[in-house]
Amino acid sequence: MQAELTIVSPLSGKAVPLEEVPDQVFAQKMMGDGIAVIPSEGKLYSPIDGEIVMIHDSLHAYGIQSPDGIELLIHCGLETVHLKGSVFTPKVRVGDQVKAGDLLSEIDLDTLKEKQIQTITPIVITGGADLNSVKCSYGEVTHGDPILTCRPAAAEEPETEPVKPEAPVQKTAPEKPKKKSLINFDFLQKLGKSLMTVIAVMPAAGLAISLGNVIMMIFTSGTGYHIGQIISELGWAVINNLNILFAAAIGGNWAKDRAGGSFAASIVFLLVNVLTGVMLGVTSPMLNDPNATVTTLFGRTISVADYFVDVLGKPALNMGVFVGIISGFVGAMAYNKYYNFRKLPNALSFFNGKRFVPLVCMLYSLITALILVIFWPVVQGGINSFGIWIANSQATSPVLAPFIYGMLERLLLPFGLHHMLTIPLNYTSFGGTYTILTGPNAGTNVYGQDPLWLAWVTDLINFRNAGDMTSYNQLLTSITPARFKVGQMIGATGLLLGIALGMYRQVEPGHKRKYKSMFLSIAAAVFLTGVTEPIEFLFLFCALPLYIVYAVLQGCAFALAGIFPLRLHSFGNLELMMRTPLAIRAGLGGDLINFVAAVIVFFVIGYFVSYFMIGKYNYATPGRAGNFSDEDVIMDSDDKQNPTEGNGQPERIITLLGGRENIELVDACMTRLRVTVKDINKVAELPEWKAEGAMGLVKKDNGVQAIYGPKADILKSDINDIL
Repeated sequence: MQAELTIVSPLSGKAVPLEEVPDQVFAQKMMGDGIAVIPSEGKLYSPIDGEIVMIHDSLHAYGIQSPDGIELLIHCGLETVHLKGSVFTPKVRVGDQVKAGDLLSEIDLDTLKEKQIQTITPIVITGGADLNSVKCSYGEVTHGDPILTCRPAAAEEPETEPVKPEAPVQKTAPEKPKKKSLINFDFLQKLGKSLMTVIAVMPAAGLAISLGNVIMMIFTSGTGYHIGQIISELGWAVINNLNILFAAAIGGNWAKDRAGGSFAASIVFLLVNVLTGVMLGVTSPMLNDPNATVTTLFGRTISVADYFVDVLGKPALNMGVFVGIISGFVGAMAYNKYYNFRKLPNALSFFNGKRFVPLVCMLYSLITALILVIFWPVVQGGINSFGIWIANSQATSPVLAPFIYGMLERLLLPFGLHHMLTIPLNYTSFGGTYTILTGPNAGTNVYGQDPLWLAWVTDLINFRNAGDMTSYNQLLTSITPARFKVGQMIGATGLLLGIALGMYRQVEPGHKRKYKSMFLSIAAAVFLTGVTEPIEFLFLFCALPLYIVYAVLQGCAFALAGIFPLRLHSFGNLELMMRTPLAIRAGLGGDLINFVAAVIVFFVIGYFVSYFMIGKYNYATPGRAGNFSDEDVIMDSDDKQNPTEGNGQPERIITLLGGRENIELVDACMTRLRVTVKDINKVAELPEWKAEGAMGLVKKDNGVQAIYGPKADILKSDINDIL
């Protein structure tokens, strides 16, 4: 048996069990076993002989390693990181050799007490020890008194029987293939980010259409009406060309060079659309013939009107944004593989390098078009059936369908995969197909919940203005849009704000003033924009059961659309205010009243559920149970330190990611820093990320998502500048 190491108290005060530390990370021994001391004087001494291996930038934490390899962490206080070292005067540096009892630092305890900051100091064994051997001594102590004993971790000792040579191989070899899975998290998070490039422009497009329609309602003719038409068409130009926008966005995000990838994807988009029409023999006049049919390569007869559409003046298979997504990947793949091609003979050397990519794109487009011509009619048939089910689910599944959708969408959010559910419903024929009946776009098809709602409301207004109440009433009762969106509006406007109020009310006394501005600003952003993540990530990881209850309640909010009229659609209340005149002119005033009532009810439910669960189960939501963070760390998007300096936050995040050599790609969406790494095991765990202001962390496959709220995109830029 190896000799025990005696660890003495680094402080004078009272030694207490680690479980009494009001911080879940320490109390649940996530970082290791140990003890804590409530100090009575402000001098910190070394608890063992060893080497100083770490001093935090804020001077509040020290790492010491004994000659036997036992590693200790001393964490002075619980909310001291944001003090930036102002109350600590270190007496040692990293690399110094110390003896037990040597002075490490002086601490201004009076200032800590004035600021109502917890002074309790955990002493944690973070590595190198046999944790089964840890013994603690509690009670009043003076620095230098023994408080812990432990043995070094047992080294592998020779066996009495010879070890079989194949044994080590059996321990490690089967583990490697574990990371292979059918669903690659890194791929999906990159796809979600690429899709969000286009989705980010949708609120602006919706605002343009809404504003243009409001102007046209005010000025029924003349210059004012014409200006309204122009503004409205700005939005429709985006919505009607989402397919090519998706191609350019995915090609640019996936390729090694953004411009080259977008260009390659655009070539593929143009060629694939032209080829699918040509291969099946569809001509432009056939698009206007409702009785026109063609025969697929398998001999099946299909309607041209149901399966084909005009894309940039040419007949093409009606694939909506899917053709853009497919073209984006094909173009990026062609670019990444051949942008540096140099194998052509001298006579053709002009086409080496990037000039070779368009040639490859032509070949890839031909192959892709052939595959789509064979398989897409089958896929389109399934999509058409699903779209019909969605359209008719008001009668067949009025409550269950939106409930399941709303609940699943929120449950997928922690993984950043909710876009896989929302984008098809909002912007493809999965969310329904609608033929515009009035105005300059009459006869044009739109796909998905948001474009469908805008077109539907515009037709309602036009029928009403023309006095055609028969067509108006038929359209009002036959189409029920936004059943898979309005629940999210209720959640962002009512349910989440109620949860935020419940979290704020549970903030510990003495900290409410500090957290008030944080909660108010985050709640205002969610209320206005409809982007819910800033609130959701405040409690997702520290109160997971509350988040699951929230997901169920969100499903209930979606289900309301099947119980009484809630035919509204917007991306936040700023856009809803712009759309309110349209809704009123379309005769949806009752829906607005129902919406306000639902918001109030869910606000109350969210408040009482969150307040009860947080208090009952002592969840460490912001401002309580040790979850204290400086509001500048959480909210401030202006890191005042130079990001190129070694102590800047972006540089420290690079360290948390395992260093520069471990990083392959750094990106961000509205709330998440999204990083692809080479070795996920080199990435730090949640406590270290929280010390750098992250509200949550997701690690899977080779993908890392650190939730930073609105400053995520700025951090991405700073990190990329350093790299």
